[in-house]
Amino acid sequence: TTPGQISMTVADNDGVSLQENGSDATARQFVGTLPTVTVTDTRRPEDIPAGEFWAVVGQSSQFVAADDPAKTIGPEYLGWKPRLLSESSTGAVAAGEPVSSVIGDGTGAPEVGLEGQELLVSTANSADEIGTSQVNADLALRT
Repeated sequence: TTPGQISMTVADNDGVSLQENGSDATARQFVGTLPTVTVTDTRRPEDIPAGEFWAVVGQSSQFVAADDPAKTIGPEYLGWKPRLLSESSTGAVAAGEPVSSVIGDGTGAPEVGLEGQELLVSTANSADEIGTSQVNADLALRT
């Protein structure tokens, strides 16, 4: 038989558009949605070593003004709230936890931004859930 594989794709788009929404006296906030990330696992459960798992992480680089590269906003100002779009038949696939900008959003999420690698989606045991998992994330840039 042909061996299965695990792959990840990101929905084809021209980037993420952020629109101002939710600004207050503390911060200006711009929101958008991360393109859909799809993880497809076509391996047979018996071909997956016990305890093997997968995870998708993400982080941001700094934002650079198109008209002046000296003007930047660091990745610590971008937060996200991952959302699992496909059902997990076993509960083995889960979206990552929300991360807030270093300017807190009042949700209690860690205020670290996407400067370092943050979990978007993962599975605890790959053999428990074969198939396709889709996730995206609500983005919030707070400055």
